[in-house]
Amino acid sequence: MPILSAIGRKSPRSRLLIAAIYAALGLGAVAMLYPLGLMVAGSTKSIADQRENVLIPRFLVSDEALWHKHLEALFNESMDALNMAFDSDYAAFEDVPLPPPDAPGAELVPLWREFLASGALPPEAIALGHYWAPQAGAFPVQLREFRRHLREIYGPLDALNAALGTAFDAWYVVFIQPPAYLFPHAVPGATPLATDFDVFKLTAPAWCRTVLSPEGFFRKLYLKPRYSKDVAAYNAAHGTAYASYSEVPLPREFPADAPPLAQEEWRDFVQNTLAPLWRNGETLDTPETRWRAWLAARSEVRDPRPEVGASSDFGLQTSDFGPPMPQLAHHADLFRAHKGEIRREFLRRNYRTVLDHVLFHGRGIANTVVYCTLAVLLALLVNPLAAYALSRFKPSAGPQILLFLMLTMAFPHMVTQIPVFVLLRELGLLNTFAALLLPGMASGYSIFLLKGFFDSLPRDLYESAQLDGAGEWTLFWQITMRLSTPILSVIALQAFSVAYANFMYALLICQDPKMWTLMVWLYQLQQRSGQGVVQASLLLAALPTLAVFLACQRVLLRGIVVPVEK
Repeated sequence: MPILSAIGRKSPRSRLLIAAIYAALGLGAVAMLYPLGLMVAGSTKSIADQRENVLIPRFLVSDEALWHKHLEALFNESMDALNMAFDSDYAAFEDVPLPPPDAPGAELVPLWREFLASGALPPEAIALGHYWAPQAGAFPVQLREFRRHLREIYGPLDALNAALGTAFDAWYVVFIQPPAYLFPHAVPGATPLATDFDVFKLTAPAWCRTVLSPEGFFRKLYLKPRYSKDVAAYNAAHGTAYASYSEVPLPREFPADAPPLAQEEWRDFVQNTLAPLWRNGETLDTPETRWRAWLAARSEVRDPRPEVGASSDFGLQTSDFGPPMPQLAHHADLFRAHKGEIRREFLRRNYRTVLDHVLFHGRGIANTVVYCTLAVLLALLVNPLAAYALSRFKPSAGPQILLFLMLTMAFPHMVTQIPVFVLLRELGLLNTFAALLLPGMASGYSIFLLKGFFDSLPRDLYESAQLDGAGEWTLFWQITMRLSTPILSVIALQAFSVAYANFMYALLICQDPKMWTLMVWLYQLQQRSGQGVVQASLLLAALPTLAVFLACQRVLLRGIVVPVEK
């Protein structure tokens, strides 16, 4: 019977009350959906946009925001690498504007691409982007492709370890830090895995590759820390009048006519700071020198600054100058051509990271499936038997037994974990499914719910069945259990939820990684990941519970409503 009659609903006061109820319910729904929307949007975050809290990620609607995320991934979250490549001095990826198509240097982009396609640069001159995300903790597209590349070549992980002399215990941890080929200790092909990496990065798409810049390294990490970011201090020390550090040259050969300070800096940088692989005897052989030599051979671009070399005291030749490598304009052009692909990569990168972690690392999924299945089966066997005994035979101490069972809910699980751990250790059950299942297979609350439902079942059914010769097992299985499907579904969902979300107890009882469940593996992933990967892992972890609830929604509602009605 409805609370308000059909006639009563027509009054203005009743309509106002109903409208207020619906408004309150709507606000409650929004209050629940808003945090969920923030989490869904946050699951696509990287370092470039980690401070944003919006329902729709900006990189989905703004090319500028997508450009910032792309630069962060292109330079593997290193601002120093970006500033060396672009000969700039930005403080954050968000500060780098997207150059327009007609920006300075854009006219050199076709020549630059022709130069790259000519094979004039060795593999050591190429840096691979979208490969490493040390702060975000994600697996970018080129890291995933590198692992796939190794699987195609070597097959199983054991074969890869034998061929490369590595000791990876899972595909999830297969990784090599990109060699720092600008620094003195860098040796090309130092290991077989490094050799494979150098070969692989040449096959990556152009929007994932950059060219190392020894001249940018000279200005960004050698001169600026010595003299400050303002070129005035450098000019005062050298007696020059450069307008910016981008005009300070790195001579190809030892500047014999230069002042002693400039000679000392050239020797120190070339011999102690720069990797030897960029030297050819006493002459620098860098990507910049090869680029300028290639241009000179084509005779298509004239030296734009001959007057600098002529007026300098550094003994420079005009061939020491020339157009810089147009990497900024080049990558801006590539970004416009591939922004759809880049946007899709950022949408799925964090989710792919979580899936790769749980699919290729340990037995987390298999252990979780076995654990949850056994937990549900035991909950549907032990608890109904106990509740049936209390409901069917009505022992004199029944109320006291129920009170004792309910008292177990008064103690937090953390209080009982240490005694349970000591007991299981004495029994030799640690790192087994028995240790996970036995302490929680009976639930006082579940027995209480089941007994209440069993008490509501008609006694006439049992009497009729007994007259037909049915035994106690038939009464329990054929009548009680078949009529109790709704409440059993509630118990099953509760058992599944507890087992699936069991983290602290599972980590304490099963310290062997071979017995870790999905939640333990996700916890290990979250410890080394940024908030984007963490939120993606939480969303993916919630999907199985949501799927089970949606599949059993009608049955669950019957289990909640029917006992109340009876």
